[in-house]
Amino acid sequence: MTAAHLVSTGRSHAWMLAVGGLILAACGGSSESPTSPSPTPSPVTATLSSIQNEIFTPRCASCHGALAPGGLDLRAANAFANLVNSPSTQTTLMRVAPGDPDASYLVHKLDGRSSIVGSRMPQGGPFLSATETNAVRSWITAGAQNN
Repeated sequence: MTAAHLVSTGRSHAWMLAVGGLILAACGGSSESPTSPSPTPSPVTATLSSIQNEIFTPRCASCHGALAPGGLDLRAANAFANLVNSPSTQTTLMRVAPGDPDASYLVHKLDGRSSIVGSRMPQGGPFLSATETNAVRSWITAGAQNN
């Protein structure tokens, strides 16, 4: 074999490897690029069961459980009774005033309003998205039913 033949063969192999790599990249593997956003969690809706499953249980109940500050136990079996028409231990507002999210201390705490005692919730964040906060507000506006 001559040196020219080896160079020519090497170029052919390099070209075939490059084309093969492009074909594999186009046809195989995940359709998501490494920079694709992570899948969107289930959207929260304006029902207590959705708010419980998407917000209270995963993001609040680890602190607001059996030994919750002020008795605010947000575990599934207790959240409704501890929130709806229940006076706050930090203010004169109800924790949840059915039909009136602006008079509900829960909304004040989630919004981090200047009138709250202590920290915005969930403490230390990440805080609720606008969609999550709107679901809580809508649930309260609709009467804060045990649904």
